[in-house]
Amino acid sequence: MTLSSLISGAAWNCTLTFLPVKKNKVVFSHFYGKGFGDSPKAIALALRDAAPGADIVWLISDPSVALPVGIRPASYAPLSRIYHLSTARVWVDDCRKGARYKKKGQFYLQTWHGFALKQIEQDAAASLPADYPAYAMRDSRQTDLMVSGSRFMTGRYRHAFWYSGEVAEYGSPRNDILFEPPDGLREKVCSALGISPKKKLILYAPTFRVDGSLSAYSIDIPGVISACDQRFGGDHVMLLRLHPNIAASASQLSCNGNTAVQATNYPDIQELLAVADVVITDYSSVMFDFALTRRPVFQFATDIAAYQKDRSFYFPLDQLPFPLAESNDALLCAISAYDEDAASSRWLQFAKENGIHEDGRAASRCASWIQAHL
Repeated sequence: MTLSSLISGAAWNCTLTFLPVKKNKVVFSHFYGKGFGDSPKAIALALRDAAPGADIVWLISDPSVALPVGIRPASYAPLSRIYHLSTARVWVDDCRKGARYKKKGQFYLQTWHGFALKQIEQDAAASLPADYPAYAMRDSRQTDLMVSGSRFMTGRYRHAFWYSGEVAEYGSPRNDILFEPPDGLREKVCSALGISPKKKLILYAPTFRVDGSLSAYSIDIPGVISACDQRFGGDHVMLLRLHPNIAASASQLSCNGNTAVQATNYPDIQELLAVADVVITDYSSVMFDFALTRRPVFQFATDIAAYQKDRSFYFPLDQLPFPLAESNDALLCAISAYDEDAASSRWLQFAKENGIHEDGRAASRCASWIQAHL
């Protein structure tokens, strides 16, 4: 056990002993303090609107990030985090929390972060750090509710998360925005990225590689834009969005501002999905999110064999409801040959087989659950 973990454990014991729980306090966190986003963001906004008297606290590492009115920031640093978690009635998170103890009268809602293509948690035991299972088991023991958007993910929670508690198939709160984007969102995104709102948007959002390499992201930007212009009409521009784990490497990808724009630092990928006209990814769960819009999704994966040495999939890639291209030439052909009716039919069948049920009201259901526990 490290000195930091001993100090953290002692701090938990101290605060749990002396600090009372505040009945109207709800503490949110996203991706270990990295920004304001994903399902916790959607739930926090829904709760703010539904329960004006709630004290909504957002744990965040970067104090420069602006939060909406009614949501107050707090440092994600250890002592601040311990204090706020110790005094909150409800915790909301989309990643493992690592909290050591939870008091009687506190409640923990866990949303996780997406429909899983890659095997996760216990299903990926061989690739987990040696100390992770104990950490995850402790987190699962403390969880009161896991939120699911599908029968498939409910099964994963039961089988792979060391979890035996309640699962509510409310939908995925982060996807609510895809059903009813806020007025002016497209203009907001385009303004932030310095592009005309008249442009049609191709979002290229690949996942990360364990070694941090960018070599698999060799997409033919001019060719893809030309193919999309011809197949779908309009004047397209590509938004490049790297995974947060390799965001620091974004500057290594060439963006000329005319055909390709760097969007890695845009604060919320769900907003990008809500305004995108086309999405291209490799192994990221964003493909399942964006499919809810019924707009075109393409898989561009040039390193499948190498990637599968590190991560296995729940579904064979060629059996997913999206065109799969393993080269730039194949991607251009897939775009040119895209059939909306066939794509819609494949998606509806996949959604039915896996019990995907999203209706844009998941966040309000979570907010109601929280209100019932305040």
